Amino acid sequence: MKQTKKLDFDFIESNKTKKVIIALHGWQGNKDSFLPLVKNSLFNEYSWFLLQGPYRVDNDPNRRTWSYELESNNWAYEEPKEIIYNFFQNEVFKKFESKNIYVIGFSLGALVCYEYICSMNNPLGGIFPISGFMKNNAINLNPNQIKTPIIIGHGKNDTVVPLEKSMEAYEVLKRKKANVELVTYDAQHNIPIKMLTIISKTIKNKP
Repeated sequence: MKQTKKLDFDFIESNKTKKVIIALHGWQGNKDSFLPLVKNSLFNEYSWFLLQGPYRVDNDPNRRTWSYELESNNWAYEEPKEIIYNFFQNEVFKKFESKNIYVIGFSLGALVCYEYICSMNNPLGGIFPISGFMKNNAINLNPNQIKTPIIIGHGKNDTVVPLEKSMEAYEVLKRKKANVELVTYDAQHNIPIKMLTIISKTIKNKP
């Protein structure tokens, strides 16, 4: 029997609140990609899970991704899904109530939010897909996530992933009656202070 990969991650614990942020990096990032946010005063009172994509890019251990190509333009779906679900069941939900769990996904990490995080049974505290895109113009939104705040962020000057990709995801989620908001800002392919402040306020003000 094939043994499922396990996610590599760093867990940074805080005793100041019961809330935790889970960070999903972009293409070729790694678990250190979100370290600056951990130290940011907007977020340093929370616990963090810094996740690392299970697959290497060009066999480089420091450049990671969330899936792999089975054949031309056909990417693995089931194995990454199982890896991520197992991580949540074995690590996250054992330590935190689902309502206190917040997920930030940047670029390819935002795709992970649309593909897997939105489909989870446990209602989360918030989901923040940033500078991302959907696969096949579809999002599998679990009915238990209908009330979960989903705040999409995207820079108007993004030349890596066009703003239109987040606009399309927003429309898909609106049609599904999701609690979704789209925030745009004058930025490129990054997370500016405007979006960080919105995320921080959302987490802080959520009961």
